[in-house]
Parts: sequence; structure tokens; C-alpha cells
Amino acid sequence: MAKDKKEKELKKKLSKKLTEARDLAKKLETKAKKSVKKAANEAEALAKKDVKKANKAAKKVVAQATSKVDKAKKELKKSVPAAQPAGTKVPAAAKPAGQKATATKTASSKSPARAQGQQTSQPSESWTVAALLAYARTHGVTGYSGLSKAQLLAKIKASGK
Repeated sequence: MAKDKKEKELKKKLSKKLTEARDLAKKLETKAKKSVKKAANEAEALAKKDVKKANKAAKKVVAQATSKVDKAKKELKKSVPAAQPAGTKVPAAAKPAGQKATATKTASSKSPARAQGQQTSQPSESWTVAALLAYARTHGVTGYSGLSKAQLLAKIKASGK
């Protein structure tokens, strides 16, 4: 009987210790979850700061690149001579370096107005395809390659440029 009593006491103590161990495990688990959550929040906050810094740096780089592109465009506009109307000759000295001086064909067979050296300021049927292409290029019209003269003229007029 003493043995049974001792076993019951031991079982009670063991049960009590087991309960204490479970409670301790729950507390530790709760603490660990809080620590993990805190660490995740701190990591997220740091990542957000890094993203803000990266965005700010990227905006600076884009602004610098944009200003360089704008500056290059202005310099290009200054260095490129205005488009020559069809039927006029470009002096050899006015051609950019690297281009051969070639005589352009006169347009006397196409239109009497152009034969006299006159050309309208707006593109018209009397213009050559080469003149229309030059006009489109200098006025920022896009998508003109491979078009017929009529299509090219319609595209230029539709662009309003």
C-alpha cells in the first residue's frame, strides 16, 4: 500500500511538472512569436527606408539623364541646318562633315512654280517625296518610311505639323 501511495504521489508530481513544462513552453512560444514579429517589423521598416533612398537616388539619375538628353537635343538642333526645299542646291560648305557635295536635280519638269525657285511653305502635291520625307523628319512626324507620296502627304497633314 505504501508503494501505491508513493506511485500516486509521483504521478501527481509528474503531472504537475508536465503542466508546468507545458505552461513554460507556451510562454516561450508566445515570446518567440513576439520576437519574430518585432524583427519582421524592424526589417520591413528598414526595407522601406532603403526603397525610399533608392527611389530618391533613381529620381536624381533620371533627372540628370533627362537634362543631358535635352541639352543634346538643343545642341543637335543648333548644329543641323534647316531642311532644304526640293529643287534647291545645298552649297558644299553648308553640308555636314562627312557628306559629299552633290548637285540636286532641278524640278522644272514637275511644277512651274518650283521651276522658278518658288515652293509653298506647307507640303503639297508639288513637293517631291524627298522633300516630304525631309519635312516629316524635321517636324517630328513618325512612321513615314515606306509610304507612297500621297500617304506621306496625308500623314504630314494629319499630324498638323
